[in-house]
Amino acid sequence: MKLSKIYANNPNFQSISFIDGLNVIYGDTDDTINLSTGKVQEHNLGKTSLVHLIDFLLLKELKTDDDFIKHKDKFLDWVFFLEIKLNNGKYLTIRRAIASNTKISFKEHFLGNQDFTNEENWNCLDLSLNSTNDNSNPKHIFRTKYLEFDIAKEFKFRNFLAYLLRKQGAYSEVFRLEKFNRGKDIYWKPLLFHLLGFNKKLLEEKYSLDDDIKENENFIKKSLKEKESEEIYKLKAAIEAKEVEKNEVAQKLNSFDFFEKEQSINFELVKNIETQISELNRREYALNYQIEQIQKSLDSSNKPSLKVEDIQTLFKEVEIFFPNDLTKTYQEVINFSEQITKEREKYLKEELIELQEKKDRVNLELKKLNSKRVSDLSMLQEKDTFIKYKKYQEDLVKLESEIFSYKQKLENAKALEKYQDEIDKNYEQVKKLANKIKEELDKENDNFGKIKKIFQEIYRKTFEYTALLIVEPNKNGNVEFKTDVLGQNQDSTAKDKGTTSKRILCASFVLAILINYSQNSFFRFAYHDGILEGWGDNHKIAFINLIREYCKEYNIQYIISLIKSEIPKSFDSVNSFFKENEIRRILGRKDTLFNIEF
Repeated sequence: MKLSKIYANNPNFQSISFIDGLNVIYGDTDDTINLSTGKVQEHNLGKTSLVHLIDFLLLKELKTDDDFIKHKDKFLDWVFFLEIKLNNGKYLTIRRAIASNTKISFKEHFLGNQDFTNEENWNCLDLSLNSTNDNSNPKHIFRTKYLEFDIAKEFKFRNFLAYLLRKQGAYSEVFRLEKFNRGKDIYWKPLLFHLLGFNKKLLEEKYSLDDDIKENENFIKKSLKEKESEEIYKLKAAIEAKEVEKNEVAQKLNSFDFFEKEQSINFELVKNIETQISELNRREYALNYQIEQIQKSLDSSNKPSLKVEDIQTLFKEVEIFFPNDLTKTYQEVINFSEQITKEREKYLKEELIELQEKKDRVNLELKKLNSKRVSDLSMLQEKDTFIKYKKYQEDLVKLESEIFSYKQKLENAKALEKYQDEIDKNYEQVKKLANKIKEELDKENDNFGKIKKIFQEIYRKTFEYTALLIVEPNKNGNVEFKTDVLGQNQDSTAKDKGTTSKRILCASFVLAILINYSQNSFFRFAYHDGILEGWGDNHKIAFINLIREYCKEYNIQYIISLIKSEIPKSFDSVNSFFKENEIRRILGRKDTLFNIEF
């Protein structure tokens, strides 16, 4: 995959076409020093913004601190397009707007250098970047359908992309990039381990077991409020002791059976009385409801009905003729209705008397039962023996509760013991995996051998020293990626810690990976902003010449950006240092990337 073209629907943005080989984004300005701070002022031409823009179009998810979000009001109507050349020879254009930045569109085509700003037919239109469905998620579709990598295809394509797109201040670390600082090593180390030709599954399994161990240890730590896992036998002894106490109390309770017989106090009787009272209360409520409904019916039947004379008067007032025959008929209806009402009142009154009698009988029964309940309870409360009986009952309940609590703690302790057993087993497995990882590192690996050779060659031809690319096991059984630089006596130097050396090491590592996999379906480009900053002139010249050779031999694309003051002094202009077609965009104070201020 290479970059082919980047453009926008806004004429303020001058489109940039990329070529195979070396591409240069040139800032036609010198470094200026801020007199108050003594530091180099920001150029604000757009060299670094171009890195962000390419990253954005390659499906980066924006956060609140991203420039495109902070200055969203400046790009409300802007839509950007990135044309890339796929490894199968076809082209793919990615469309993405700033305002609706979660919507992604793809268009596949056979010819490059297209302009789809007004295109309506897209292979995939406005796919949601937040989609949880692989069939509609643009990242998944881009990786599986269009990129079709045969290297590191199981990994997220954006993880290695971070090594390819480096902004000006992102060269402090060769391997652990800023985006991985807050994350776990599993997010990036297995990827590099795989690209360097090692068995990634060993490292992935090791990290997975490490996570399981940590999770189980945290669970145990949170659960050990009373150090239950250390008290299993103590808990068992406590349960046995409490069971003995419980049996003793139960025996005392059983000895109170004679009291119930001799005193003829039936505790179940008290329970039965409560049940009867509850049932009578329910019946009383139902009777009261029925009585209330009948009284409402009687009240409504006593209301005066409309008379024929009233209707005649009404019609007369409105001067409408009222036929005599109709009057006679309506009078008959009224008479019939009054007869039915009287009959209904008669039956309702009879039913009301009957319900009232039932209610009286219920009330009488309730008084008797309440009286008996009061009497029995009073008798029970006056008995000293019953007080003791009740106390033993309370003790029994308390003991049963304590036993239950101890048993619950015992179960928790056993569960924690199982977690600890699982941790111990995982530690054993981790040791085995750590040994396998070490064995893997000790093996000869063709990919790692080639990458190391290219890495050393780039650094030596650029910086004249021997750089080492090292992968070694750490104290936890995982791996560490390191670099070192040998001096003339083959001793380690501090050169790999210097700013210039770090930049060369970063570039050497990325280029070594791209070159090694240039015959595979993988990334074939890198964009390193400000990579030459601070280099000596000879180092710059050697590096650029070397890049030209590598790009041509291995069919890769390397994009750099620099400013006027970074041109070697032996060259009178940027055009004499670079070939004419290598300079893809010249940025200046009056011609910035977006030509807007923000």
